[in-house]
Amino acid sequence: TVGWLIDTTFLRGIDIESAKTMHLVTWWLHAILVAGFFATIPVNRFLHVITGPMNIATRPERPMGELVPLKMETVEETGLIGVGQIGDFNQQQLLSLDACMECGRCEDVCPATASGKPLSPKFIVTDLRGVMAHGGELHGVAINPDTLWSCTMCQACVQECPVLIGHVDLIGDMRRYLVGEGKLSGPPARSLQQIGNQGNPYGRPNGERLAWAEGLEVPTVESNPDFEYLFWVGCAASFDPRAQKVARATAQLLQQAGVNFAVLGKEETCTGDPARRIGDEFLFQERATTNVATLGRRQVKKIVTACPHCQNTLKNEYPQFGGEYEVQHHSTLLAELIEAGRLTNAAANEGEPITLHDPCYLARVNGIVDAPRAVLGAEKDEQYREMPRCGKKTFCCGAGGGRMWFEEPPAQRVSTLRAQEAIATGAKTLATGCPFCLNMMSDGMAGTEGGENVKVLDIAEVLLSRQKAQL
Repeated sequence: TVGWLIDTTFLRGIDIESAKTMHLVTWWLHAILVAGFFATIPVNRFLHVITGPMNIATRPERPMGELVPLKMETVEETGLIGVGQIGDFNQQQLLSLDACMECGRCEDVCPATASGKPLSPKFIVTDLRGVMAHGGELHGVAINPDTLWSCTMCQACVQECPVLIGHVDLIGDMRRYLVGEGKLSGPPARSLQQIGNQGNPYGRPNGERLAWAEGLEVPTVESNPDFEYLFWVGCAASFDPRAQKVARATAQLLQQAGVNFAVLGKEETCTGDPARRIGDEFLFQERATTNVATLGRRQVKKIVTACPHCQNTLKNEYPQFGGEYEVQHHSTLLAELIEAGRLTNAAANEGEPITLHDPCYLARVNGIVDAPRAVLGAEKDEQYREMPRCGKKTFCCGAGGGRMWFEEPPAQRVSTLRAQEAIATGAKTLATGCPFCLNMMSDGMAGTEGGENVKVLDIAEVLLSRQKAQL
């Protein structure tokens, strides 16, 4: 229709010579406009058309949950810890700033943004790009410290970005600078100090690491040196009273299934995950080096843990320091034991609806989605309810990135948003597979209307109750 109108209005009756002239003029006009468009790409909003594919091609391939180590040799040579000025980012990171198309997908899935914290992953990138283009101070001017501390490092922004910008890497590098400059205080700084002094962020004596196992006769690496699996308990399950119940449930399930396992007891120390996420890279490396030596001395080959953060660190980051192990989250091992008939999940959850909160570092970061559902028997349970944001698209509880150790106003708690989503399913039990999620979701339920009627349990606790129901 448009072509017919142009033909009838402008072109009919034009002689051949005039048509040739018009063709030549429009051809050159088109050529000039196209050339001008490409010439101005470096200074217009279409720069991402070129830099986007370049960033995708040059982005280093590594597990989503692995942060790049900071080398002491580099620090001694440059005198820099982390990123203090825009030029301290590497070339690929600077390229990624120009690759941003400002689509806002990262912002849409960010738990910090959703809960009203002063962080937008998109603005982190665009503000850094502004400094790169026009100069200026980075910390305290372009980027506020509170913005950096608001990140839970859940990796939702990274997963959603169509050009693979590493928002978490950018934030992590700037956090390292703040920690190196002594600009961290309060509870998170105290937790780092306690990791360094006591080997755990709770500040408890390491000799108390087996208190959770009282009365269970849990084997240690000393009493059972020929173990197949090392049960890495983690700091939360060792010292936090609520998480201790998860350690007890996991140990009892392993015992009932006849698994040959042992624990390190007082030889276990923090993996260093909170230190690395908060930004104290050298404290993390100290913990990692110590633990790798301990695991090597005990000839550990297989590890099972109920903490996704410990699992991620042991599996994806300890290889940086020579620690290569077969690391399983307890959900995967328990699912295998159910499949083999050594445990059962046949008993219904007392006929009550149940839903699952996927921990970020289990589902999104390490891709473990099916195992927790297999443990719960979700496929066969008519009472199982799925939340809208689930699996690899899960929504954070708010504890990641070291946020477990930060204080925050009740109005900005991510866990409250997630609790509302869980309550909306009508579930009476919220299951999860992470001690931090367990803590945060319990608080979220306590502060949300209707949450007092919802039990928050680890999948191991749910499964253990079903073993008892079969007796």
